[in-house]
Amino acid sequence: MKPTHARFGVLALITLATMLNYVDRSVMGVAQPRLVAELAIGPEVMGLIFSAFSWTYALAQIPGGLVLDKLGARLTYALSLGLWSLATMLHGLMSSVAGLFSARLALGVAEAPCFPANSRILSTWFPQSERARANGVYSVGQYVGLGFMIPLLTYIVATPGWRPLFFIFGGVGVVYAFAWLA
Repeated sequence: MKPTHARFGVLALITLATMLNYVDRSVMGVAQPRLVAELAIGPEVMGLIFSAFSWTYALAQIPGGLVLDKLGARLTYALSLGLWSLATMLHGLMSSVAGLFSARLALGVAEAPCFPANSRILSTWFPQSERARANGVYSVGQYVGLGFMIPLLTYIVATPGWRPLFFIFGGVGVVYAFAWLA
């Protein structure tokens, strides 16, 4: 089958999703100074809270791939995006170490299917001769998201505070999950 130009629209969608993926991971780092001061969390405990994401992210990669094989890329991506965005929003509700730790664990589980889904999408929508370039394009999303959004994240923490930061970016992700599904 001859590739169509629709594949570039799909590539734009996964590039934006990847950008959101990395921004949602980074919100905690930007919020940390205010969050730590308000909740009186020491650096050792904060290190554990940060690590919690990576533990479940790594452990959920294979189950995330199994879900992807069962439900397909469109539905798995929408569910993953929606769930990780809700997990991001949950961070803003937390006022304890256990709550933040749990929210980070949930974020890791929910984000895990994303990169396997990106690979599936590229293999479905792009011919072999274009996949490396397409992979490079969506990978740029993670750095564009971080590079251009960190100043905005910092501004939000400085003005309305650290809790609204999680609600705003989690909310953007929930809306995007519905856009992805459509």
